[in-house]
Order: sequence, then C-alpha cells, then structure tokens
Amino acid sequence: MKKRILALLAACLLLLAACHRTTEEPPQPQPEPPVTEPVEPEDNGITVESAVTSGTETGQGDVELLRWSLSLPQVKWKGQPMMNIGNYYDTLQEKSSLRVQEELLPMAQERREVADVDGSLFTPFSWEAEYAVARNKGNYLSIKRQTTSFTGGVHEANELAAENWLLRDGDCYLLSIQDILPGAGAPRDLLLDKAVEQAAAKAAEQPDAFFEQYEQLMRDVWQESDWFLTEQAVCLFFPEYAIGPYIAGPQVFEIPLGDLGDSLAEGLR
Repeated sequence: MKKRILALLAACLLLLAACHRTTEEPPQPQPEPPVTEPVEPEDNGITVESAVTSGTETGQGDVELLRWSLSLPQVKWKGQPMMNIGNYYDTLQEKSSLRVQEELLPMAQERREVADVDGSLFTPFSWEAEYAVARNKGNYLSIKRQTTSFTGGVHEANELAAENWLLRDGDCYLLSIQDILPGAGAPRDLLLDKAVEQAAAKAAEQPDAFFEQYEQLMRDVWQESDWFLTEQAVCLFFPEYAIGPYIAGPQVFEIPLGDLGDSLAEGLR
C-alpha cells in the first residue's frame, strides 16, 4: 500500500510540473499582416507652371498710382506646350494688360488729380490676379482664378473666374456643364437645385449670409461659366453682392460628384 501511495504522489508531481512548463512557454509569434503598397494615381501628363508679371505705375513726381500683379498658368502635356489652352491664356494676359493700362491707370491718375485739388487722401490703386489648380486628374483640368482689386473705394473687390478643360489628343478643350452632365435633361437646374439646398441649410444657421430673396437671385444671376471641378465635387460660385452682403464674399457651393449619379460623365464617376 505504501508503495502505491508513493507512486501516485510521484505521478501527481510529474503532472503538475508539466502544467507549469505549459503555462510558462512563451507565446508563439503571430504572422504579420501583408503589406499593401499604396496605389499611385495615373499620371495624365499635364503639368502647370506659373507665368507672373507685375509692375508699379507712377505719375508726375514719381508718385505711385497703381501696383499690379498677374499670375497665369502655363500648361504643358508631356513637357510640350499645348496650342489651344496656351492661346487662351495668352489672350487673357493681353486683355488683363489692357485693363491695367487703359482702364485702371487712367482712373488712378484722375483720382490722384482730384486729391491734389481738394486736398483729400489718395491711396494707390492695386490689382492682383492669381490662379490655383482646382483639379488635375484623369482627363480633366480645372483652373480657378481670383482677382483682388482696390480702386479707392471703402474696401477691396474680389472676383472669381474659372476654366474647365478636357484633355484630348494632346491638347485641352473648354468644357460646358452639358459636357460634364450628359445624362441630365436640364444640367443647369440640376446643379442649381443642389446649390439652393445647401444655401437653405446655411441660411438656417447664418441668416445674415444671404439677401432675403437669395433663392431666386441664385437662379437669376448664375452664369453657366461660373463653376469649376475638384476631385470630389462640382463647385458653383456667385459674385460678391450677388446673393449676399460684401462680408460673405464670393460664395461657393460644392456639389459632391457622387450626388450627381448617372447624369455625370463617365470619366468623372
């Protein structure tokens, strides 16, 4: 009997030792998750560089009358200039130069002469035009331009403009809203309806952002050239004072591309 008891005790000790070794074994290393390389967007070959011109115009006695600056895009495809889009911005540069020299400079000179006569304060005029690339993806390029000017009033004036381009056969061609919404029976109404919805939501939170009849004003004043594309949206913009006070500035409404459904051109879906 004594031998049997000793044997049982030995077996129990061996079992406990085995359990202790099991609990102390280090955890097995877990396999690391596979590494997913980021997918780079396809290069469309379009590059945009800046062409900047500026100057200061003076009057008698080297009195400063006007400071101006103009920045416009130089667009290339695979390193080569494109004729169509290049001609467009060359023409725009000529028109801007004429505006500075034939409109703003004579106005500043006249304002200066009046100030000399009546002893009022003359502040030099300023005019600055710059651009930003809102979208350069796929076959779509959107250039947004802003002009800020001071011509002696109470405050500066701000203007927005934009050009939307389709890359085709190595050149860029201007797009219309019909081009980007070929599936819509009334593209203008479709975009304005969605912009008005956003304005209504904003007006509920900021009543002072809009004039009282802002919805009708939006439908009356919006021009079909007043839009640009981003990678996520079609953006409609309205000039200062068009639908709200000066403090609101030019107003922009971003309509997500996903909200336009099958109306949207396939290349933008």
